[in-house]
This record gives sequence, C-alpha cells and structure tokens, in this order.
Amino acid sequence: MRDLRTPTPSSAQTLAALVETATIVGLGTSTREATETFRLVEETTYALIRRGFRVVALLDNQRVGDLYDRYVRGEDVDLDAALSQAWGPWRTTEMRDALVRLRRHNERHPDDRVRVIAVNGRHTLPTDYDRVVALLAPSEPATAARVGEIFDVIRTAHDNGEHVQRLRGAHPGVPFVELARTARDLAAQVDDGPGRDEALRLIEGIVDFHAHALGAGYDAAAEERAAAERILDHQRGTGDRVVFWEGSAHVAAHGDTMMGAHLRAALGEGYAAVHLTFGHGRIPATDIPRPVPSSLEAVLLHGSGERIIELRSAAPADLADRLDQPWRTRLISGLYQADHDEDHYYELPSLVGSFDVIAFIPAITPIHPLPQ
Repeated sequence: MRDLRTPTPSSAQTLAALVETATIVGLGTSTREATETFRLVEETTYALIRRGFRVVALLDNQRVGDLYDRYVRGEDVDLDAALSQAWGPWRTTEMRDALVRLRRHNERHPDDRVRVIAVNGRHTLPTDYDRVVALLAPSEPATAARVGEIFDVIRTAHDNGEHVQRLRGAHPGVPFVELARTARDLAAQVDDGPGRDEALRLIEGIVDFHAHALGAGYDAAAEERAAAERILDHQRGTGDRVVFWEGSAHVAAHGDTMMGAHLRAALGEGYAAVHLTFGHGRIPATDIPRPVPSSLEAVLLHGSGERIIELRSAAPADLADRLDQPWRTRLISGLYQADHDEDHYYELPSLVGSFDVIAFIPAITPIHPLPQ
C-alpha cells in the first residue's frame, strides 16, 4: 500500500500542469499541520519550478524570509536559528527539509536560482526581546530584569497568538500591547547609554507587533492588501513567476479582502488559486473527524483516493451542478476544537469563483514540529 504521507508524483504533476500558465499560483491548504498537504504543496512547487517558476513566497516575517533566501542561495546561514524565529506553522521538520532541498536545487543551478520571499508586514522577531534586555542591562540591570519579565510573558505570542491563548485559558488577562507599552515606559526612563536608542527602537517594533495582533488592532483588509502588493511588486520588479504558500482562505479569489482577491483583481487569469483540503485524520495532538454532511470535504470523500479537480472546464459530476453556488469547506486554524468541528467551516460564496483547482487528500497525519 502506498504511504499516504507522500503524495503520488502524478498528483503534483497533474496539479502543476493545470496552473502552469499563470504568473502567480496560490497553493492554499485547509490545514498547515498535516504532512500530506505540506508535501503536496512542496512537490507541486517543484513541478512548477521545472516549468519556469522562480520564487516561493510565504506569509512570514520579512527578516526571517531574508534568512531563508540567503540560505537557499548558498550563504552561510544557520537554518535552525532562522527557523526558531519563524512564524509558528513553519517551525517544522518538513519546512526545514524543504529549504534544504531548495538550497541543493540552487547548487545544481547556480545561474538560475529559486528565491524565497516573505510578505508579512510586521518585522519583530523573538530575538529582539533578548536584544533589548541585553542593551539595557549595562546601564540599569534592575530595569532590564523587569523588562525581561514582561517580555517572557508577551513573547509567547510568537508561538501562539493572544487569541489562541485566550481560547485555551493560557492568557494572563492583560492585553500584551499594554504590557509592551509598560516595558517601553520603563526603558524610556533609563539614562542615556550606548544601547538605549537601539533598545527603544526595538521596543517600538514590539509594541507595534502586539498592537496589530489578531484580537487587538489587526486590520485584515489592510494586511492582506499589503501582502498581495509585496508579491506583485516582487513579480513586476523581477519578471519571475511566483508560487505562494498560504491558508486556503487567504488564497481564495472571491471578494475584495483577502490576498487572493487582490491578486485576481490585478492579474485576472494570470492568478491561479488552488485549494488543498482533506477528509479526516490527525494533526499534532488532535484527531480530525470525518467532515460534516454536505460540506465540500464530505462530497469529495465519497470519491476514490486523492483527487485533483479542475473546476472551470472539467468539473466532475458530484460538483458540476453546484459550481457557482455556496459551499462550506473546513479550515483548521489555531482555534480549532475537534469537539466543535461543525463550527470550523468557511462559507465559499461560489466554488468556481473562489478556486481554479481543488486537490483532495482523503486522510492526513501530523506534521513534525521542530524541537524547541
């Protein structure tokens, strides 16, 4: 029996062939925590690289993205240190393997390298908190220690956002942006020292990070538009075709809010949106039940095995009569609760208006988080 953790080459090749004429391809997954969906994204990306795509875009901190890019281009970068600063979903063995593989690809093609870019708007990294404390300590060790205590609380948002911590009962109660501002006020009282100005600059970034977090001042429309523009600016500036890895809701082309909608508005058919979803299985620490009846996943699970479905010209019979009608599809976020699975479905106003291709995997297994 074939190991379900590795998608068949034909699935990735079929998927790539359906979107290869696009300028930008969005590969959106319904969960970032499954080995099978990640591997299908990776294999499809390589199939597209063989078809001329030269940029992989990710929703991650741009400073981390720069480290990824330097690493895959052959520079002496500590990949494990870079991944320790990454957005939580990318801190996995699978992501590490993917970046190592890109580096080896570039070693074989030194004159035609693949780049990696990150398009998140916030620039603060977990190491910035340590840097602030180290800069303050020589002048005011007591203040530095107090700031460090505050930072020990709020830096956890880089692992699990405040909204996730609230759901799980792990949030201390005081909004993290208020704690960050308290740390800033303490640092501002430090007498001039060799590191004071840099410390204050870094703390301003930390305050900004927490002020714009989900559940705080996050403006989804503005953030999505800005991320889409960063991808478009890179593509226009280089002429390179781009594959970007994200969640399916961000990739979807309908509406006027999410990244995919902005890319579709800018490029028309030059943007291809792909939805990679699954039937049931397990992610780290959580079993995912079979999908609720009438959902997209429930319909697809009645078929046989993996499915790659082109919607615009060759939709199968079980979808064809509802292509331009609303559908519910399951999305697994950090807020997912298996005992309330029915609450974790996203309403698509139109299947064909949201995606060009659907990839379906019947069963998934957990992705492998890197050691802390």
